[in-house]
Amino acid sequence: AAEAVHHADTASRFAGISAQGRLDDWAALRAQKDELVTSLRQAKYLDLLPAYNSVAYLEGRASIGNGGVVVDDRHIKADRVIIATGSHEFLPPIPGIQDIDWLSSTTAFEMDALPRSMIVLGGGYIGCELAQMFGRLGVKVTIIFRSRLVPEAEPEISAALAGYFTDEGIIVQQVDAYEQVKTVSGGVALSVQTEGEIQTLEAEKLLLTAGRSPNTEGLALAEAGIDCNKRGGIKVDGQMRTTKDGVYAAGDVTGR
Repeated sequence: AAEAVHHADTASRFAGISAQGRLDDWAALRAQKDELVTSLRQAKYLDLLPAYNSVAYLEGRASIGNGGVVVDDRHIKADRVIIATGSHEFLPPIPGIQDIDWLSSTTAFEMDALPRSMIVLGGGYIGCELAQMFGRLGVKVTIIFRSRLVPEAEPEISAALAGYFTDEGIIVQQVDAYEQVKTVSGGVALSVQTEGEIQTLEAEKLLLTAGRSPNTEGLALAEAGIDCNKRGGIKVDGQMRTTKDGVYAAGDVTGR
């Protein structure tokens, strides 16, 4: 949707063509997205599971048990267990962050209305994608980071992307440290340090895209003898085996 708006806005680069894209109803667009996601989840997962006689689908709080897993109070025996519990938004250690109403890459799509302005904290691929999307939908976006945009990519790509963002009206700012964040009358105020000077940035919303944390809480990993790595993810070898025989881990829960 954001790309469609952008293409309309830039149509004038062709001689004899004029057009304008505009988001008129964020709630309607969000509802359409939710309907699509729900239908895909139903068609690709929930409707398919009953067709597999060897698959039993259970919902509940699960942990690693002796010779299998424990789901709520039910023990399920298994010779092999795969842990794929995913991850959640990493909360950077910024003073005041616990006291503000920040957005994640999930809750950003649950807003009732678009804000007029937004600070995107984090220059990875998720932060870049969301910064550009909201910018193209009419939000005044500032994206801040401590290294460079998409640091996994070559420096030339980071520089080119920063140029594209600037051309689209997105403020791109590299900082040395995040000092403090607090709620103000117009939204949030984030104080940052750059080359020894403190600057305060204000926006209606703060979107955190500074990384992900593995979902390992409550899995009883230590009791089961399963080690975690320095990033908090489950430690695995090249074949996704954990430090406990018969237990494997895959996806974001490994912290890779």
